[in-house]
Amino acid sequence: MSPRVRDRIAAAILLAVAVVWIGLVWWTIPAGQGARAFPLFFGVLLAVLAAVMGVEKWREPAATSPDGEVAPAAMPGELTAVLATIGSLVVYGLLLEPLGFIPSTILVVAAIMIFVLRLRTPIAIAAMAIGLSLGCYLVFGKLLGTYLPPGTWITIYI
Repeated sequence: MSPRVRDRIAAAILLAVAVVWIGLVWWTIPAGQGARAFPLFFGVLLAVLAAVMGVEKWREPAATSPDGEVAPAAMPGELTAVLATIGSLVVYGLLLEPLGFIPSTILVVAAIMIFVLRLRTPIAIAAMAIGLSLGCYLVFGKLLGTYLPPGTWITIYI
């Protein structure tokens, strides 16, 4: 499968996910509380970006090499990176309840940086993992008042 066809399929799937997301947000979160705007915004943003990607890939000519062969479908290791990312999201969902938001976010971001992005600088890994988890906690937990799981094993919230 060529990258162009793969991108078309991805755009169609993302557009379908966005439409389902918008519908679920619209029908499950009551209007007038302010909690509906944030997820609705991200659903609309995903729909717009998926539509733009789809239109670009439908208008793009097929990529061929000078000898007339179609470009390769995927780079080596690309499938492994995708599966590792999906697996880390599943593990993240399982860790949120027992560990809480901050420790599980630190662990998963560090694991993604090490195993998927192949970064080996300990300072960069620690800074990104801790900075992202604390930044998200401050923005979503404190500023926006969103519920973030405190954890049943470790409770470190301020």
